[in-house]
Amino acid sequence: MNKFIKALMCLFTVIATSCTSLPDNVRKLDVQIQSLTIANQNNVEGFLLEYSVKHTSSEAMPVDLVKVDIVLNNRLVASYENDDAAPIPNKVTNDYKLFIPANKINNVAKKSLKTTPMLQVQAKATLSILVDDDLDSGEAHFNVIKTYEGVIHGTTN
Repeated sequence: MNKFIKALMCLFTVIATSCTSLPDNVRKLDVQIQSLTIANQNNVEGFLLEYSVKHTSSEAMPVDLVKVDIVLNNRLVASYENDDAAPIPNKVTNDYKLFIPANKINNVAKKSLKTTPMLQVQAKATLSILVDDDLDSGEAHFNVIKTYEGVIHGTTN
């Protein structure tokens, strides 16, 4: 009898953890990237990504992972991951400004970002907002990946 109760408790645990954590009447997030600029924050060279997310479901949308990759002239120069992102509030447009350090380039390249005001480079930023980072799950259908491409300019800091 004791084994039966343990087995039943395990079954309930599996069922409870497999239930969806998405809100009722869930809809895919509407994500727009407004801009990508070269930035310096606390004497760290990097990039400022500005984007907005609108979510029209009945409750806040949980997020497993926010990931950004920035490529300049076909070379990865910055990468960012946050697996502790707060749920996205619903029924409002949420504006975000995200600083991403230039963590994939050497110090000489970082210095050129800072000291070359006439610098113009082809940039590509890929923003991934993953509702479920298990790509085989049904909830992964609500993941959103957006790309921004364009020429960004150096600034004097």
